[in-house]
Amino acid sequence: MIVHRHNYRRTAVVLGVSAAILYCLWFLGYLFNPSAMANLDVSALQTQGQPHYGFFVVGDIATGAVIFLLVFCLIKLFHRTKVHRRVSFWLCMLGLLAFGLMTALASFLPSCDTNTYACVASLSQIFDLHDITGAIASVGQFLSMLCVLILVRNKISDKLFKASVLLLIVWSISGLTFVILSTGSLRWALFMQHLFLVLSSLGLIAIPWALTRSKFVANY
Repeated sequence: MIVHRHNYRRTAVVLGVSAAILYCLWFLGYLFNPSAMANLDVSALQTQGQPHYGFFVVGDIATGAVIFLLVFCLIKLFHRTKVHRRVSFWLCMLGLLAFGLMTALASFLPSCDTNTYACVASLSQIFDLHDITGAIASVGQFLSMLCVLILVRNKISDKLFKASVLLLIVWSISGLTFVILSTGSLRWALFMQHLFLVLSSLGLIAIPWALTRSKFVANY
């Protein structure tokens, strides 16, 4: 049993890192589609007709699939522990599932002009289907990260807990700033979007990392 749970701890972290790497594949846009990266919303990389758009679509679909595996792994890890009976644990898992599902779905709905079906250098379309699914994904991740803090409070090292709180705060600020700037300054909006996506990837690592280093599974 000890070896069994140890494997789940290690697998959960590996899955979190894998999901983060897959979610960061948009970085390759600087190589595959530099003009879009300089002038357009990152989702433009997934628009049919853009260079290597299928690669970026598959990347987000794979991200969702890995997150589903992560949720399964965490449930198995905490099965028969007192954490398994907490509402905050299941809200954390629900948030992860929402993030994974909506991330995969959003990859089919890039933010493009709804009349010409071409991506434009404007981030003012904040109520299209891509942004709605993206917003649900972000709410899911926020819920998951917040519930992790509730679960591991006083159950992990003080430094790790403070780092997790700081990540959640900075991630939230960057996301809100991106939304505000998206209706105005393109340059700064793109910068904040990229920062938000990087912090989102770090959040995918932080969730299993904090949970697997809590005292709930310290004896395994």
